[in-house]
Amino acid sequence: MSIFNLTQLQSTPSWSSRKTNVVCINIVQETHNVKTFQFQAIDQQLFHFKPGQFIGMQLEIDGEKHNRSYTIASTPSRPHLLELTIKKEDSGIVSPWLHQNISLNSELEFRGPAGRFNCFDIESKKVLLISAGSGITPMMSIARFWTDTQPQKDIRFLNWVRAPEDIIFRREISLLDHKNEHFSPEVICTRPSLTENWLGKRGRINHTTLADMVEDLEDRVIFCCGPDGFMQSVKTSLEKLEFNMDNYHDETFDPGGKKKAKLAAQPKPEVKTENKPIGPFNLTLKKSGKTILIEDNEILLEKLETEGIDIDSACRAGNCGACQIKKISGDTTTQNEAGLQDEQKKQGYILTCTTHVLSDIELDL
Repeated sequence: MSIFNLTQLQSTPSWSSRKTNVVCINIVQETHNVKTFQFQAIDQQLFHFKPGQFIGMQLEIDGEKHNRSYTIASTPSRPHLLELTIKKEDSGIVSPWLHQNISLNSELEFRGPAGRFNCFDIESKKVLLISAGSGITPMMSIARFWTDTQPQKDIRFLNWVRAPEDIIFRREISLLDHKNEHFSPEVICTRPSLTENWLGKRGRINHTTLADMVEDLEDRVIFCCGPDGFMQSVKTSLEKLEFNMDNYHDETFDPGGKKKAKLAAQPKPEVKTENKPIGPFNLTLKKSGKTILIEDNEILLEKLETEGIDIDSACRAGNCGACQIKKISGDTTTQNEAGLQDEQKKQGYILTCTTHVLSDIELDL
């Protein structure tokens, strides 16, 4: 839906639905294997969210359903478009499909926004945004928002890539640097380029280079996103520099659902009882009054979906919190509940995507 006059602009509602039908209106080839897909809501909405959050999508590819979550790269300060910047993972299923099949006027359904990692819920004056590879997407959302709304904010922006041809948002980073006095970016390459004489910094992150690049490190709040190995190197470097880790916040980047697959391959947690409960168990849904049978080896979210019960979900690995449901009674076990805050746990909330049942249970659903 397009906007043609001021009345339409002033009356456009804010993004409020957990499920949103969108249409692709533009595609930008960022690098040889990274594309930015720009979407508008089919029923016009303003995409208001917290910079750093993500959306989820479910796709059916060759007869199988696949769930993925992607960080929103755009900024809520420009709410008429929502952008996803996606790297094509050659060994993956979903990202190659998206690169090959999403074109202008393609329609998708988004779920969200979701995610605890964002810049709204953390107070900061001077910040350091650190990323590697595709982990740049939430950092770009945050940087775009702050340069739009707080041009005086002191932002140091560090991005590690393999080679110059892998720099995502290269031209926009330069433009932000040119237009914003307090935005200071640095791109660091870890490998020499085959096509360009790179004049910028080179090498992997360590405590020495980090201290050299950010002299006032201790005065900044840090937001970080990238592969596990990279973020561990960042944390190790900061600890060597005796940085106050209360001011460090990160988002795990999981291209192609690799972490989810790894989590699924892990042995299920053993129940520390002499006689382990064996299903099936009664799963009661309080609001609908429906009762279904569930086995002890079934994942709660997948069972609910099989029964046609629609549950919000995104990462499906226990990290985002999108699939949380309040448990009224019964015993359960989970592999990962990082997406829940302590207060939510006390109130009885569980993450259905990583939960198995150990007894008859009732859900506030």
